[in-house]
This record gives sequence, structure tokens and C-alpha cells, in this order.
Amino acid sequence: MVEEPEKDLPDLSGLSLLVVDDDPGIVRGFERVLGGLGANVAGAGSVREARLALAGKAPDVVLADLQLKDGTGLDLLPDYQGRNPQGLFYIITGHGSVGNAVEALQQGVRHYFEKPVDPLVLARRLQNDMAGAQAREGLTKLLSPYLAFCDPAMTEALMDVPRFALSSEPVLIQGETGTGKELVARALHGLGPRAQGPFVAVNCGAIPETMLEAELFGHEKGAFTGAGRLHRGRFEQAHEGTLFLDEIGEMPLAAQVSLLRILEEGVVYRIGGERAVPVNVRVVAATHRPLGERGDSGLFRQDLLYRLHVLPIRLPPLRERPRDIPLLARRFLANSVRDMGWRGPPPALTPEALARLEAYSWPGNVRELRNMMARLAVRLPETVREIGPKLLTPLLPSKGHGPGAAEEGVFIPKGSTLADAEWLLIDAALKESGYNRSKAARMLGIGERTLRRKLNES
Repeated sequence: MVEEPEKDLPDLSGLSLLVVDDDPGIVRGFERVLGGLGANVAGAGSVREARLALAGKAPDVVLADLQLKDGTGLDLLPDYQGRNPQGLFYIITGHGSVGNAVEALQQGVRHYFEKPVDPLVLARRLQNDMAGAQAREGLTKLLSPYLAFCDPAMTEALMDVPRFALSSEPVLIQGETGTGKELVARALHGLGPRAQGPFVAVNCGAIPETMLEAELFGHEKGAFTGAGRLHRGRFEQAHEGTLFLDEIGEMPLAAQVSLLRILEEGVVYRIGGERAVPVNVRVVAATHRPLGERGDSGLFRQDLLYRLHVLPIRLPPLRERPRDIPLLARRFLANSVRDMGWRGPPPALTPEALARLEAYSWPGNVRELRNMMARLAVRLPETVREIGPKLLTPLLPSKGHGPGAAEEGVFIPKGSTLADAEWLLIDAALKESGYNRSKAARMLGIGERTLRRKLNES
């Protein structure tokens, strides 16, 4: 191999790396080459040795052989991710297959190398990935006052937030219910030039249609029966700040016309008034509905969609960001036990318990996980220091008990509260309807607005 000029060699200065391989020659080779490029390299010859090494400060990078004497390199991944959510984990193997590679990548492995590995190729990959990791770490710290995340899918979805925050153009946040759309809206406000101004949130689906325009745009005294005084609407309340319009897909067509005019002209007309009131407002809208389809069906104005869809953000559901589940579960549990006056550190979720949480589909997304941890905290004896799958079982909706169970009904575990039972029924209806809330509401025998309210409260 022709040696490269020194100036072209990767720079791994300051990088801490653990190489896990049962072949001492491979470990020494990586120590020599990567160490010569500035990395601080440690070696381990087994899963047990690697776990002992990870018990201290977790390294920036783990490079593990897939097949080891006492297990597989993937056995180290959950513990490593728990200790260093932003760390990079790589697999090397002499027994490569497409199936192994896919499984590894799905579990959160950064890349999959087949032996023999060229150390310089690996070093360049580490340098590039670490640069990206530093950018992701910077984003995580910047957004930490607003929301917690570590999964690459969520990181990618939020990469534009700092830049979007500096703009005055509308932002449209799309994502399922409970994915954190309002938290992202608050981040856009808090990181932008309007941070000292008001942040006003409106759920367009929770306000009766007959009251929505008065609530948004205000009304003059005597404009209609019961209007005993002048009311400044949410646009005026948000002057020189941010107005967050949640569930904008539920907004009636008449209100959409008025909203479009405000976005175009920067003035609002109160109901019953003739004077244009100037407003300086940054609009952030959010929806769980496909607005393009609603536009095609005449339920949402296409011109308003074009005006709102200037800076789009699409949030992935929790089931598509599995690395966030342990992080969020631990945080929510810690918050819940602290609020209850718990003495000492919060109980730990075992790897088996975390695996159960990661295997669940989370139709209610982050909100459902938070509420589950709150219910779990209420039920925990103060002597518990570790939480295994047994304590989680009553809280997780059953997948059925035998063939045909899903069609026969919903299993409600013994000891469930009325609120738990209600959520199980809502969850089953949402799944049966393909997460169509209109159909789910009809199946439950309630109105769609009632279902929406329950989802927002849950």
C-alpha cells in the first residue's frame, strides 16, 4: 500500500475509542494505526472485558467484532447507548451478511465493516462521523431546554430548527399526535429574535367553530350577543411574538380565509369592527393531518397551504426513533418520582424492561410514554430500586391472548385503573381504524372532538 502524505492523513486527536475483538493482533493493529493518528485507543478481548471498560467513562467510539468468545458485539450496544447516547458504535466482522448488517443498523449501529478493515478507511469514516456527531451534539445542547432526543431520525428532523428560528416566515410542523410539535414551536420562538415577546398557543381543534374566529381575531364590544366588551384576539395577544396554531387542519374554511389575509397583509379585523389593526406576528402551524390531501378534497385551502408551507418540519413518530425511548422513559420516570417526593435516586429500568418499551408501537407517541411512566411511578413501592418487565406488563396494552384475541375484544389487565382501561379502548380503536381519528371516534361512540380532547389530555 502506498503511504499517503502526512497532510492527507485523518486527524483523530482527542478521540477516545474502544476496540473489542478476540484477536489480539487486530486490537494491536488498530491501537498502532489509530493511536498514531491521535486517538486514545483501548482494547478488550471479550464482552465481559468490554463491559468492565464501559463501566467508567464511555468512549466516543466503540468498534466491536460481531462474533466474540462470550457473546456478540451487539450485546454491548444497549449499555453503551445508555451511557453515551451521542456515541458512535461500529461493528466489524469476518462473517458478514446482508441480514446481519440490516439488523445491526436497525439497532443503532453507525456502520458495518467486513474484515479485513483498512485502518485508514476506518479513520476517515471516524473523522467524518465525529464531525457530524459534534454538530448533532451541539444541536442537542441547543435544544435541551425544550426537548430531549438522541435518535438520528429525530436529530435529522430538527437540524433546521436553529436556522428556521432566525426567520420570520411561517413554519409548518407535521407529525402524529404526541410527537412534540408544541415543544418544537417553543424552541423556534425561544431561539429566535422574538424570544422576549409573547408565545401564544391555540388548539384550532379544541375551540368550537362558532367561537374560533372571535378567539383568533378578536371582536368589538356589542359585535354579537354576549360580546359585552372589546376582546383582543390571539393575533393581537401575540404581537411581536409567536402565534402557535396547533391542529390547523381542523380550522374551518371561513377562518382560513381570514388567516390567509392576515398572513398576506399583516393586519387583523376584529369581528364587528372596520378598523385594520396592524400585527407583527410570526406564525408557526402544526397538524397531524395530511394537508395536501385535505386540500385536494376541498377541506383546506391550497393557497393557505402554500403560504404556510414555507419552512416545513416533519417529526417522526416515537416508533421510528427507538433510541429516544430509553432516554425519555428514564427522564419521565425520574420526574414523576421526584414530584411524588421520592427519596434517593429513581429506580433503574432493566435492559429487559427497556426492550419491552422499545418493542411497543406507541400510538400515542411521547405523550403516551410520559403518562405510562407517571402511572408506573404511582404504583411503585418505595423499596423498589430496579424495574423489570413484570412491573410494566399491566401498563402495556396486550397483544392478545391466543389466536383471534384481537378480533374478540380488548384485554384489560387486572388492577388497571379506569383511565388505563379508557386508554386501552382508545388505543385499540385507533389501531383498528388505521389511526384514522374520525373512524376511531365512531367506533368508540363519541365525537371526534371528544376523542381529540382525550388524546390531548392523556
